Amino acid sequence: MVSVNGLMRRSDVPAQMPHAEALRAALPAVCADGGSCIAGPDGEWLLAPQVGAEGLWLAELALAKVHAERQSFDPFGHYSRPDVLELQVNRARRTGARFADTDGAASRACYVLVGPSCGSWC
Repeated sequence: MVSVNGLMRRSDVPAQMPHAEALRAALPAVCADGGSCIAGPDGEWLLAPQVGAEGLWLAELALAKVHAERQSFDPFGHYSRPDVLELQVNRARRTGARFADTDGAASRACYVLVGPSCGSWC
């Protein structure tokens, strides 16, 4: 997981910004302190949160770890919450458009071919 966060200091407010002086006077020395980080598939830090620092950070990830951690995922295990989460599958055929009339009834749009190269809406 990659988390990219902003770092903004009072001194970063550009002079050409309208009301820059008033804004600088109202802001704390550090408005946003960063905290960008990279966590591996097992939850361990590949890059710990970088607070108060700016830069370009890279991390290497072994694909074997990704495959190993996929085996640990148990969506129906002891922490599943059927009282909160439920998967519903709608097997009904879907149409391209659906129109709700004012009486609450729904009508579907369809296209009918009436000849070799022409058609009409119904």
